[in-house]
Amino acid sequence: MRAFIIGLILVLAFVIQSTILHYIEIFGIKPNLIVMVTIYFALMQGSVEGAVVGLLGGILLDILVGRVFGLYSLIGMYTGIFAGHFNKRFFKENYLVALLFTFIFSFLYELIFYLLNYFIWGETRIIYVLQNIIIPEALYNCILAIPVYILIIKINRWLEKKERMSRKY
Repeated sequence: MRAFIIGLILVLAFVIQSTILHYIEIFGIKPNLIVMVTIYFALMQGSVEGAVVGLLGGILLDILVGRVFGLYSLIGMYTGIFAGHFNKRFFKENYLVALLFTFIFSFLYELIFYLLNYFIWGETRIIYVLQNIIIPEALYNCILAIPVYILIIKINRWLEKKERMSRKY
C-alpha cells in the first residue's frame, strides 16, 4: 500500500512539474517537486525510502528532461540517502527543519547536477548558474515547501495509521 501511494505521489509530482509549473515560472526558474518529495520522504522514513523515492523520481526526470540518462536518477538517489541520515536527528514534522533541508538539499542537488554537466558538456558559467539558477531555485523550492510538506505529512500519517491497523489483525 505504502509503495503504491508513494509511487502515485511521485507520478502526480512529475505530472504537475511537467505541466502546471511551467505557468508559475519566475524569471525562467520553476520549483522541483521531485526533489521536495524525495527530501520529505527521506526525512520522515529514512535513507532507504529516500533513496528509492529519489531514484524513481530521478528516472522520471531523466525521461522528461535528461540529456544523459541516469544523471537525475543518481543525484536523486544520493539526495534521498543523505537527507535520510537526518531522519532520527531532527523533529520531522517541524516546518522550519523542512525549509532548511529543502534549501540545503535543493542547492546541493542543483549544484551537483551543474558540476556534472560541467564535466560532461563543458558548461563553464558556474558563477552565472549559481546566481541565476541554483540559488533562486532553492529559494523557490522553499517557498512551495510548506504546502507540499503539509500534504505529505498528512499522507504519511494516514499511511502509518493504515499500517498500524493492518498489524492489529
